[in-house]
Amino acid sequence: MCMRRLERILGFGLVMLFANVAVFGNRTAAYAGEPVISSQLETSITHTKQGPPSSALPVYHIPLRVHLDESAWRAAAVTEILEEINHIWWSQAGICFEMEIVMNDDVKSSGFDIWFVPRIDNSDSINGVYNSGHSIYVRDTPTLRAAPRPAHHPAARTAAHELGHALGLPHRQDSEDNLMRSKTFGWQLNKDEIATARKAAASRAIKDNIEPMCGPIRVKP
Repeated sequence: MCMRRLERILGFGLVMLFANVAVFGNRTAAYAGEPVISSQLETSITHTKQGPPSSALPVYHIPLRVHLDESAWRAAAVTEILEEINHIWWSQAGICFEMEIVMNDDVKSSGFDIWFVPRIDNSDSINGVYNSGHSIYVRDTPTLRAAPRPAHHPAARTAAHELGHALGLPHRQDSEDNLMRSKTFGWQLNKDEIATARKAAASRAIKDNIEPMCGPIRVKP
């Protein structure tokens, strides 16, 4: 009887061990010296299941150049962050950023340009700055307060917030859960913000792109 009980206990322990390896072993590879990002399974599943706000709304596609020349991030590790930026905007407002990762400071007349940098103005208290559509800066590792329904990556939430400014949205400080609140993990947009952002996106959108989904992230050689 004791032997059978021991076998059952050991069997259960092995199952739990493999389950923990399956969940907590899911890590995104990073190069030496880069920030390390981990995959949160529940958040990822929730994001995958959510679709655009309405199939009747056209999806606006806006070029976005992601500059990593000064960043600790590299293309292989930053992918999760960029995908979450698109999730925040596509799932709520039907706006996709067609992203190209570059390792230089060159800008173009179309779309937006965003830089990920270790620090902004030599400060650890500034998470992001919007100067213009071609001058947006986000700290590699922003510090954010908790929110009821938090975003996954602080850098993704901060970048999505600064892109909100590029789409004409001001700060809105009435809830920890909204995207335009300062320095929180919130990522929700209200109806007025969606309408304002879509109006701005329409004037910057790629005219011949009518795809319902966001395109793949490209890396400029």
